[in-house]
Amino acid sequence: MLQKGKEAGERVKRDFSNITLSQLNWKPAPDSWSIGQCLDHLIVSDCLYYPAFKKIAENKYKMTFWQKRSPLSKMFGTILVTQMQENVKRKVKTARVFYPSASEIDAGIFDRFHKHLDSLVEYIGGFKDVDLDKTRLASPVSNFITYSLRDAVTLLVNHEHRHINQAIRVKTREEFPK
Repeated sequence: MLQKGKEAGERVKRDFSNITLSQLNWKPAPDSWSIGQCLDHLIVSDCLYYPAFKKIAENKYKMTFWQKRSPLSKMFGTILVTQMQENVKRKVKTARVFYPSASEIDAGIFDRFHKHLDSLVEYIGGFKDVDLDKTRLASPVSNFITYSLRDAVTLLVNHEHRHINQAIRVKTREEFPK
């Protein structure tokens, strides 16, 4: 997953490094996301995991009783990893807590995205001495939904690529501004 996480940054540099501000914010439809919003969404959603990731990396993470004992963690992890496949099989509506900015995204989004991705990759690299299957965390959406650190990392890295693919689809639309 570490290498796949790094590849996300390379894809963003390759596919979006020369777009204009108007292209960054162009939406194919009012209820669709722009390239900038796809990147902003990744930052917003992934950063909700960072407080737990930081504690895990520093060996200060304490699981709650429910995180330790939930008989549903494996099921929730499997469902989320399956739903967040890199290639969209079925569109999934995101929870409000993960929404990107509704306003114009500035060109600084690329620096923010790459710094954010560097943090994600650094956290993943720091988990080499952690039992990825026994360490469980709660979803930012609900404390009831728990899953393994392995599932969290897998879903986040797949999620990066899923929304980069979405941004590429925006860029390759026929009506995309030239």
